[in-house]
Amino acid sequence: MAASDPGSDPVYVIDELLLKSGQLEDFLSALEAHYRPGAEARGQRLVQTMVTPPTETEGVAQSVILIWVLDGVAGFWTMRSQNATEEVAAWWVECESFIQSRTRRLAAAPGAIAGFEALGRLNG
Repeated sequence: MAASDPGSDPVYVIDELLLKSGQLEDFLSALEAHYRPGAEARGQRLVQTMVTPPTETEGVAQSVILIWVLDGVAGFWTMRSQNATEEVAAWWVECESFIQSRTRRLAAAPGAIAGFEALGRLNG
């Protein structure tokens, strides 16, 4: 069900990071210490952290899936306007020691689409 105010439905940011083998704990520690506080200050709320595969096998890389929620279209643009900071750039440089690759996708409830489209472009 869509919110009554177009564009106020939550926007979900889905980050998937393919880690280098054996880097799970170091990555999660760095995420908590160096990225999450700033991300939350930019309006991102981390609502889920998942690991796949959910086992640790030597030599097998794991992916971390982070699901963040933003306060609608306004929250999306607030996040985007602050993503070019030195702090964010430094985080992604630091991540190079932990990850092989990363993707970021945006998602919302199906009922939110019409409201988002009425407001214009919303993509990464």
